[in-house]
Amino acid sequence: MSSGHEELSFGGGDPDREPWLQAWVRAHAGPVRMLSVCAAVLLVLGAAGIGGRYLYERSFEPLPPPEAAFPEQRGLTVFLCEGYGPGGGGRCPGRRKATDAEGRAVAERMRAIPELAEVVFVSGEQNRRETLAYYADLGEEPSGEVTPFPTVRAVLRRSGDFAAVAERVKAMPEVDRVERDPTDFWWGRADLAVVLCGTDDWSRYACPKNRPAGVTGAVSAAERQAVLDRIWALPDAETVYLQDREHHARLMRHYYPEEPAGGRLFRVDLSRETFYVKLSDPAAFPAAAEALKSLPGVSTVYRVEPGK
Repeated sequence: MSSGHEELSFGGGDPDREPWLQAWVRAHAGPVRMLSVCAAVLLVLGAAGIGGRYLYERSFEPLPPPEAAFPEQRGLTVFLCEGYGPGGGGRCPGRRKATDAEGRAVAERMRAIPELAEVVFVSGEQNRRETLAYYADLGEEPSGEVTPFPTVRAVLRRSGDFAAVAERVKAMPEVDRVERDPTDFWWGRADLAVVLCGTDDWSRYACPKNRPAGVTGAVSAAERQAVLDRIWALPDAETVYLQDREHHARLMRHYYPEEPAGGRLFRVDLSRETFYVKLSDPAAFPAAAEALKSLPGVSTVYRVEPGK
């Protein structure tokens, strides 16, 4: 006896009796199919929208430093006595400033050192022009008078010969000090470096002028993001990397292997983060530097060159 309610059947009972659900589906096959297609399309579009937004945002995140070997460090610079007077001038207290002629003589003696592959004398006037060009590139004026000072630049045959060569050169009476002239890891990979505020000595000096009064310390997350946004707004920004403090400290250890291992130069907490930017047109550097150098959280901006 029927209860008055239609029974749903899934194949049991009378084989000649078509299940109610199956009949309903057949009767409404077109609309059901259309609804299914619409739902699927909406799901795909929604997923594509979410995925597209994710990929878009990810595309503007800075890349980590490239996985590449650090360059061999064979460059060095010889600084001659600079005439600071009694009690100053490093190894030259009381000695007058070295002349170009003395610098050429030092270079000639250095050419006899077999561990050196190349020796170049740089006159005081050339050093002065290079210093002025550096400031002009940044659109700035030097803080004081730029005085000429001669130097000698050289290239070692092997990085490991630095200490022995430095001792030999420092024995020359015209020489104040000998320092490594590092080959920059970023040369060829970036054109522009944007050094962010840290806790190092230079940051304490350079960063307050770009920040609201009272703001100190390492770059904040908001400052870092604002700098990154401004970088991507540059018309010639092509690729952006972010070097973290650990990578910076590793580079310093590689650049200056003779320095004491526990020195301030190698401390991660005193290191700083840096954005490195590859420009589609390296000639756009001055305009890019002008747009970035005064942002809060920026310590300094410089052009990436073969020597640091």
